[in-house]
Amino acid sequence: MKFIVITYLIFCASLYPSSKISAQHTIIFCGETVPANNAIVSGKLMDVIRKQVKNINMPALRKRANTYFPWIEDYLKKNNLPADLKYIPIIESGFQNLTSSAGAGGFWQLMPATARGIGLNVSESGDDRENFYKSTYAACRTLTDYYRMIRNKYNISSWVLTAAAYNFGIGNIFNAVKKQGNNDYFSMNLNAETASYVYKIIAVKELFEYPEFYMKDFGYNIFNALQNPPGHLQETQADTTAFNVMTVDVSNNDSLNNISSSKGTQQPGNVVSVAANIIGKYKKFTDGELISFQLQQDLIVKNTFNKKGNIIKGAGWMIDDRIYIDLGYEDHDVVIVSPLNGKKGILPSELKKDELIILRVQTN
Repeated sequence: MKFIVITYLIFCASLYPSSKISAQHTIIFCGETVPANNAIVSGKLMDVIRKQVKNINMPALRKRANTYFPWIEDYLKKNNLPADLKYIPIIESGFQNLTSSAGAGGFWQLMPATARGIGLNVSESGDDRENFYKSTYAACRTLTDYYRMIRNKYNISSWVLTAAAYNFGIGNIFNAVKKQGNNDYFSMNLNAETASYVYKIIAVKELFEYPEFYMKDFGYNIFNALQNPPGHLQETQADTTAFNVMTVDVSNNDSLNNISSSKGTQQPGNVVSVAANIIGKYKKFTDGELISFQLQQDLIVKNTFNKKGNIIKGAGWMIDDRIYIDLGYEDHDVVIVSPLNGKKGILPSELKKDELIILRVQTN
């Protein structure tokens, strides 16, 4: 019987009406922690996330992104660049060969002088910026150069400021830092476009990597809005008893530990694994449908106890080709993670009666 891992995640933030991001959800960009505990940063980021939903929700964009991401990730890895930089082309061009009014062109929206400086041909005879491979190489070179220049000048390692320089130009960033005496992007006074640029990249990353955080308070599947109008969740909301869960770790996809004990198995990093089974049949899954799980072991988290045999219910949501689970708790969400490839969500074909799953909870 195939194992499926369900991981409890802390709900990041409400899109309606709150504009604050839960301190329990640490937002990371290129290895740097985004200061979401700052009310101004948190409010601005949530506002940008709301605005980016309609863009990220476009099937054509998601298809293009999923096509090009593996190639970009490979280029970034070979150049020792953070994988999060793969989201830049979404903000720049939506993975389309476009030319801006300022003359920037291609997926990465490189300016002619920048492209020529790296050896690309930009002339009447042709434009290498429209070549995905050449332009990606040029973008990697540009980002690497900016990062090193910032590190050499200010003795800091900041991909956040590097990304801002990609939009504003390294010279303009240096001038802004000199004028303001501040090299912290999140507290700098920059032009409107650059001031929101990194926020947009982070927002896109959040919506691609943690989509389950941004559906609960909408009340419908924001990633499939045409099929699921507002109010859909209220018709199928799970009736569950919440229990306290602290932070979680979705990166540990090692082989599952022994689960024969009547209590949850303790794993390294205070991760408790508890066996459960899917109850019911779901041959024709639809968004918002309730999915039931029966605990096969006692689950104890902090001072909250869930007994073996208890049934947990949650609404399922289809995002791309996978199903995510929301147990309907006030402060907690559930997503499914494949133990084989680390992907969140479960394929509809894997959602079947008596399928063994593992509830993985990091207790802190």
